[in-house]
Amino acid sequence: MLRTIKYLIPVLILVIAAGGCKRAYFYDGINEDPSKLHNPTPSSMLAGVELTSAYNWGGDASRFPSLFMQQTTGAANQSANYSLYNLTPDDVDNMWNGGFYAGIMSNCDTLIKIALADGQLHYAAIGMVLMATNLGQVTDFWGDVPYSEAFKGLNNTSPKYDKQQALYDTIHALLDRAITYLSTDDGAAFQPSKTDDLMYKGDLTMWLKFAHSLKAKFYLHTVKVNSSAVTNCLAQVAEGFEEGEGAFIDFVGSTAVTTQNPWFQFNDQRADITFDGYLNDLMYAAGDPRYSVYFDPSDSTLLGSLYGSANSPVYFMSYDELKFIEAEAQLRNGNNTAGAATAYNEAVSANLKRTVNNTAYLANVSKTAANITLQDIIVQKYIALFLSPETWTDWRRTGYPVLTAPSGNVLNGSLPRSLYYPSSEVRYNTNTPSNTTLTRRVWWDAQ
Repeated sequence: MLRTIKYLIPVLILVIAAGGCKRAYFYDGINEDPSKLHNPTPSSMLAGVELTSAYNWGGDASRFPSLFMQQTTGAANQSANYSLYNLTPDDVDNMWNGGFYAGIMSNCDTLIKIALADGQLHYAAIGMVLMATNLGQVTDFWGDVPYSEAFKGLNNTSPKYDKQQALYDTIHALLDRAITYLSTDDGAAFQPSKTDDLMYKGDLTMWLKFAHSLKAKFYLHTVKVNSSAVTNCLAQVAEGFEEGEGAFIDFVGSTAVTTQNPWFQFNDQRADITFDGYLNDLMYAAGDPRYSVYFDPSDSTLLGSLYGSANSPVYFMSYDELKFIEAEAQLRNGNNTAGAATAYNEAVSANLKRTVNNTAYLANVSKTAANITLQDIIVQKYIALFLSPETWTDWRRTGYPVLTAPSGNVLNGSLPRSLYYPSSEVRYNTNTPSNTTLTRRVWWDAQ
């Protein structure tokens, strides 16, 4: 399943175009960039959307949650402040503007529209899956965010903020539509292929499994506020990833920064985050074999080989994550402890295969119907999803792992539950909700 990045020209065009935008919702045409892609095709856009998604997910979208969840520690500069939850609206502006909105979702929107107009429904479906992936992460970070009025150019430079509950409906509608298109022969002459699809090389069956896996994840997020969430989640798990599968982008790791893993780049250029803290201590004390590939014992400023090299992958989702989702859903499904234990053990086994290719450690942490708990599931998921923003979502939903805010934190001992709205939104979008505190709860994080 190795995904090699070979086709960078359209990617670079899109990165350049996105980097020049100062507002997330429109491009003003001033100082026209001759390198900007004026007549894009779905094929010329797909690789760029996939790669910029991976850069953002492996960049700020990974770093903030890893610091909040004490998988990493800020040692100096801004990162030290972030470990104490001392953030400002300026700190998240780049992730919102250059990342999610201008860099990714506006291009997803364009990809979907031109693919539909050209009758290329399979490209449109992939665009919808990628839009759902990123929109889901945006609303999980901030709660209410623009979508229904976004991406309209100069026709609307201050889009309204949609309620998170409505956004979750939108996410599922995008994925349902994608599933329908991916299951149908669209008759188009042009199809996603190894030349433009970095993730699956045009394998539509894998995109289908990714869509179903995402639906399972997003249903589980809503267990506090949706009585049918568990039933819906389990129905999607059955159609999702199988063993050894997942959604990720591999990086080539050459000297060109456009081909290097974003965590590697950050460590190479900044090195103000150390890879110690609660997770490090937890795994070291347990003798967890994944410790040696997560962390570099010789230097706390370096990641281990699995995630810290120039060619390390960035994961959006994996089979082991889906099995942890199933385990939690089974436990909540009439307390089906037998089903929960089976899925949990498979999740741990799959993660050990993916990370160290050795499942012997499973004997140390395996569970049965008689002793499995929600804490067991979420703590092992926390370990398995190293550097994933999903760990923050899980903590907000369940309270696990049990973390203590670091001494000197600015939230009076609480941990963050959402992000500030970015400074550019506060300045330019009159519909932006007022920033209150980082302990503001999003819709699915009900008391």
